[in-house]
Amino acid sequence: MAMSDARYKLLGGGQYPSECDEDAPVPPALPVPFCRCEPGNQLAEVKQSRHPKTAGRAFYICKWNDSLNPYHCLFFQWIDGPDKFDPRIRLFPYYRSESWAYNEFRRWVPPPPNPPPMTEEEKQETAIYRVNNPPKCHCRVRAKLQRPNIGVPPKFTPFFRCSLKTIDGWPVCDFNEYIYGPRSHWPTEEEVREFESGKKPWPCTTTPSLRCKCDILATKGVIPSELGYGYYCGNSYGEYWEGRICDWEWFEGRYELML
Repeated sequence: MAMSDARYKLLGGGQYPSECDEDAPVPPALPVPFCRCEPGNQLAEVKQSRHPKTAGRAFYICKWNDSLNPYHCLFFQWIDGPDKFDPRIRLFPYYRSESWAYNEFRRWVPPPPNPPPMTEEEKQETAIYRVNNPPKCHCRVRAKLQRPNIGVPPKFTPFFRCSLKTIDGWPVCDFNEYIYGPRSHWPTEEEVREFESGKKPWPCTTTPSLRCKCDILATKGVIPSELGYGYYCGNSYGEYWEGRICDWEWFEGRYELML
């Protein structure tokens, strides 16, 4: 159903700039403004731009800014000026619909540089040492080594992750390193050229791959609870989800079913 002109104007259509307006005014960040949604007491939330002209700059937007609510208001206000422009943020995927309350917002932090390449012999030697001397995660405790199931084709390279868990079973921090050393986070120069030429889509147009509570890429299929088709523990295999480590699962409509 198309939005009427009256409704469009009521929601602020034509009254606010957008992510592409690099020269729009930058009012003071505080106090946090209200958006245009009724009844008028909804605080705006914060996102960071991925637009080529304004990448990295934070701005206020309506909380209900996802495709599930096509009639959210069109409020927009810059928090950052051009000095916060950082095109590197476009090299990484993100959740397009996510926004944060001002006091909960954390800016994107560039990951460390890619580690130098290693030979297979160097990887084996380093892996043996690190198994006996585990690295510490961001919580400053010994990281846990996550291994694939024995006896089946390995689904992932063994890696170290945070050994602490939240009350609902997720790792406390996002530490994640291969058994032989840190991961590579940045795309190669060749990949960047492909993004710039249009041969490949920019990573910021995609969302991060789903991971289970073990921090493993999730497996897709009929979920263990048999409530639907979706994603579940990435260490599972076979028709009966053998080798499953965690009970995480997700499927379309799960939220509505839980209500």
